[in-house]
Amino acid sequence: MKKILIKFLFNPLFLFPFKKGIQILLKNPYFFKIQQKMNDYKVIANEFKDHLNSKNKKILEIGCSTGNIAREIIDMDNNSYYGVDISKEYIEVANKSTIKGKFFQMDARELDFSNESFDIVMLSSVLHHIDDDTGKNCFKEIHRVLKKDGVVIISEPIVNYKSLISIILCKLDRGNFIRTTDEYQSLFKNFIIKATNRFKFGGHFFCSFVLKK
Repeated sequence: MKKILIKFLFNPLFLFPFKKGIQILLKNPYFFKIQQKMNDYKVIANEFKDHLNSKNKKILEIGCSTGNIAREIIDMDNNSYYGVDISKEYIEVANKSTIKGKFFQMDARELDFSNESFDIVMLSSVLHHIDDDTGKNCFKEIHRVLKKDGVVIISEPIVNYKSLISIILCKLDRGNFIRTTDEYQSLFKNFIIKATNRFKFGGHFFCSFVLKK
């Protein structure tokens, strides 16, 4: 029965209108901001608590979108936060919604920051939206702006084929590049992987990474 249901749900004629509708809706930054508020970002904060429970750190978030994650998990009173996103609309909403922190429209393949500027670089649910070449070019820039003793913290969805909910959510996700843990790791060639883990977040199964130079 489960196999029949999965086959039906994955039929392009059934799936396409739902996925297209979600893409159109969430392209609007205000709807996307509402959708983000449904997530419990304390899960992400707990996953990286050893690094985010910090003071006097300079933190860069790649793909910050409307800034919802940062507002929930970054202590902007005691750290210097910078968020970048390629979407002008998302950055406009982020700047209107966040008094503290700085947000910039910027392509992560060409970061307008000096070498070794940041203690922490964060990517949350970003890589599954970009192809391998784009991802590898982003990580070249991340390597450049990360301090020698800095860390990169990453969380990304993966498919759990034993969970029907996980399969459906990944099929409906706007990102077209949901990878396996090993496939994500192939983007980190210039880094040392210090830690990796799997956890549940927002109905998804996620993998996490902590990278160092």
